[in-house]
Amino acid sequence: MQRLRTKDLFKLPGIAETLDWRRALVALDRTALDAEAVDGTPGVLLKYQDDIARLRGSEAEALRSAAVAAVADPGAVP
Repeated sequence: MQRLRTKDLFKLPGIAETLDWRRALVALDRTALDAEAVDGTPGVLLKYQDDIARLRGSEAEALRSAAVAAVADPGAVP
């Protein structure tokens, strides 16, 4: 989430969007943060279509990979 908030987006996700995204992932029974989960839920985090379009594909995968790495080794990723 921290890396997403560094992106040049029209409206950055706040705490409410973060919690909404968590609820959506739980409701979808996601136990891992995979590419399908990230690609399928950007509308929960981002409110504008331009921002959602920017988060698709390789950009989403880079953010997902960074999040997975941060969970695996919290001291390695800022």
